[in-house]
Amino acid sequence: MKFLPIFRLLSNYPFLSFAAKLFSEIEIEKELEKFPEILENAKRDIIVAINGKSNQKNPLNDIPCLECDLNCWKCSEIGIYENCNLCMNCFENCKISYSREAEEKIRLSAKVSVLSYISAKMLVSRLEDWVRMRYAVNEAEAFSEAFDDERDEILYILAKEMGIKLRGWNVYITSYLKASSRIKDDDWRLVNRFFIDGYVKTNRSQVVRIMKEFLRIRLFEKKNSFLSVLEPHLKEIESFVIKEKEKKVDLSFGDVDTNCFPPCMVEIISEIRKGMNVPHTARFALTSFLLNIGMKIDDIINIFSTAPDFDEEKSRYQIEHIAGMRGKGAEYTSPSCDTMRTYYNCIANCNVKHPLIFYRNCKKRKKFRT
Repeated sequence: MKFLPIFRLLSNYPFLSFAAKLFSEIEIEKELEKFPEILENAKRDIIVAINGKSNQKNPLNDIPCLECDLNCWKCSEIGIYENCNLCMNCFENCKISYSREAEEKIRLSAKVSVLSYISAKMLVSRLEDWVRMRYAVNEAEAFSEAFDDERDEILYILAKEMGIKLRGWNVYITSYLKASSRIKDDDWRLVNRFFIDGYVKTNRSQVVRIMKEFLRIRLFEKKNSFLSVLEPHLKEIESFVIKEKEKKVDLSFGDVDTNCFPPCMVEIISEIRKGMNVPHTARFALTSFLLNIGMKIDDIINIFSTAPDFDEEKSRYQIEHIAGMRGKGAEYTSPSCDTMRTYYNCIANCNVKHPLIFYRNCKKRKKFRT
């Protein structure tokens, strides 16, 4: 059936850019009115993501195209699909036979998947940045788990469709930098990598990690269009978001006086509580500051628990490392105000040179008044 394999692909991966070309806005609105369960799927995906979880995604794997002698997945016999430009025209000649019932089922599955994704994108685009960030982080995480188990042929085409330039499993330097600049691990720094003719030497699992970051960026982007049929569902999601924001986080920690925190640390904590994905420099600054003033590790983990990409095991390891309990045993001191300004983490002029000085001066003033 003409182009049928593409529908199989879209059923599992509706974020592919050519999916949006299948429907006009008028057609989308008609379909959403015809299939109300699509909007329920979109709303469910968003609410699950706001809760810091992700919906399970499945790899395609069993696509029969890979055993077909037309080799539609292969645009070149040299290397691994390097010359494929993703025109998808080769699927026009598909000869795989399906029953009429099976064809309709495949098409319907793709339609529901793509329209659910488009609806979710329209809805989150009308919400605050931290909601879009949670949605993007958790959906990208779920898809990356499917990538891990995907066939190499399909994984390679998905990576290229996202804009990742590959040679074998090596990634071109510009694609690598776009992803690695957001990955908080020294192993991903460019100075620690090997190069081959402008390509950074990577393996399959590392390509999957890069795909995850590219997808997170794509999912976070706003969609400008919006349909009236989405309005009731948007209001319902907004009500849920308000309840999430109103949830209180206990910030009373024994001898630690949160009222003496400098503005920069208050702002970082505020962003984390809103579910925003704060940069690594801000996380390090906050963690080292809290450890320096004597906060317990479990209490620090409690603060980070509302972050969209929170992982308790990883967070504990990183906090213990900063505390000097792991690695070389060196305890880190929080960055100075100059360093905070360098990384755009400073938000006010406090007339001090270090956040710890701000905190200790405040404590002294309180003690003096007492």
